[in-house]
Amino acid sequence: MRTEFLFLNPLSTSVLPPSGDGWQAAVLLIDTFTTAQQQWLTQLPPHLPCLIISTTKHRDQLPPSGHWLALDDFNRQRFFQSLGPLQQQVLRNIPAPLQRNEFFTRLRQQLTQADHGYYLQVLQCRWLRHQHDRDSWQQRESIQQEFERTISRRAPAGAIIGRILDDQLVVVSDNYYELHADWLPLQPDDDDRPWVVYHSSPLCISGFSALSAVLQEGVQQIARERLVQEAQFEWRQQDTGLSLLSGIHLALQRDEFYLEYQPQFDSRTGALVGAEALMRWRHPALGVIPPTVFIREAENAGLIQALGQWALRETISAWCRLQELLDHPLRMAVNVSFPEVADPFYTRQVLDLLDQFGMPPQFLELELTETAMMRDASVSLLNLRQLKAAGVHIVLDDFGTGFSSLSHLSDLPLTGIKLDRAFVSPLPDHGPQSHIVTTMLDLANRLKLETTAEGVEDSACLEEIRRLGCDRIQGYIYARPLALGELISQAKSGFPEHSGFTQGRLF
Repeated sequence: MRTEFLFLNPLSTSVLPPSGDGWQAAVLLIDTFTTAQQQWLTQLPPHLPCLIISTTKHRDQLPPSGHWLALDDFNRQRFFQSLGPLQQQVLRNIPAPLQRNEFFTRLRQQLTQADHGYYLQVLQCRWLRHQHDRDSWQQRESIQQEFERTISRRAPAGAIIGRILDDQLVVVSDNYYELHADWLPLQPDDDDRPWVVYHSSPLCISGFSALSAVLQEGVQQIARERLVQEAQFEWRQQDTGLSLLSGIHLALQRDEFYLEYQPQFDSRTGALVGAEALMRWRHPALGVIPPTVFIREAENAGLIQALGQWALRETISAWCRLQELLDHPLRMAVNVSFPEVADPFYTRQVLDLLDQFGMPPQFLELELTETAMMRDASVSLLNLRQLKAAGVHIVLDDFGTGFSSLSHLSDLPLTGIKLDRAFVSPLPDHGPQSHIVTTMLDLANRLKLETTAEGVEDSACLEEIRRLGCDRIQGYIYARPLALGELISQAKSGFPEHSGFTQGRLF
């Protein structure tokens, strides 16, 4: 669907009364006013977005629904400013892209009935922080709707448009040349739009069974394009958030990200049973940055999936090295974000990596927050169920902090829960906090879920957690996050019951 502004002068005798058929917007210039012209204006469809340029004395005679610009002080700047509200009205009238399931259903029907070829293009949006707002994202939902409707407006006629992720759209059309043309919105130097769009080339899709491979190729093309383009992009703003954002895309290339591993212990025997992989960024100017600082920026930049894939590969590789050097295998935990688990091909990617490295699925643990699990039940939960069925451990992280944890606990494909440190450290041996933890552990036990307590930092907390029956312990009382070499060395020599260092946190 393409939207063009229709510029008309009602004074022209060659212009017929408007029917509105096919019109999506109109810009009218009226410098005199007659009865015939007033009748002409009354025939304008009331829903039609319209900008009327006329003199002040004629304003009362104009349709009240249109946007008005004074001809008396007309200039180029005021004209283009007046087009903004008109464009917003046009965008609101354009249908939104199809949701994921509806898009897949529609595409399957289209490809099954087609007697000719179709072409698919993957689009990804990078959200930019508004230049006048340093602390928050400006009306994210409104910005996303503007982006999606802009794509719908400019896409080839008859194209199928679907939203795969919040920042990712797919456009399918039988017109290769229109998809290949420069139809996507560019970002002029003087444009204040808070997004930039990246796209793959038009990719031929012969049938619905080929969708997985075609989408994967499109995503890979976008990743390559982003690395090239953003490496040349210079930010005019110098605040810390933007300097982090602009550096994330280069950090993977420069090997600035690394993992540390915090050991996990059996609460009954004290034996080392696993480790959680924690991502760090060794920034060349800012030093070591914890994930609480840069993960959100990576999500906003659309790079969280690339970071997640890197972390998963590194964790599995670390398991292989530990397997060679230790007497018994450990279970390795890695954090997963919503964009990763919402990817329709995530299960296949995880299982392929496990098969590639020869790591049995039961030694991998994926930690997700409740928000990541419940945000899109149609895809994320399907992925998690498949991974659980394959033997991978699925753990609900930060348990107790979500509003609906208890109500949804039995519906989620879980093997365990992880008590948030807010409930664990410090944990008194009596009082409401202890009762809450007791209830959580009892509920998990009834549901046959393994329990892990993070943030155990002193002897009193350790003894109380053991008494309440938590299965696994993670915290500074045993070990802070360690480099892989340190983890191996400590595992061989044995971890002390107390590390003796000053308590503190990276998070």
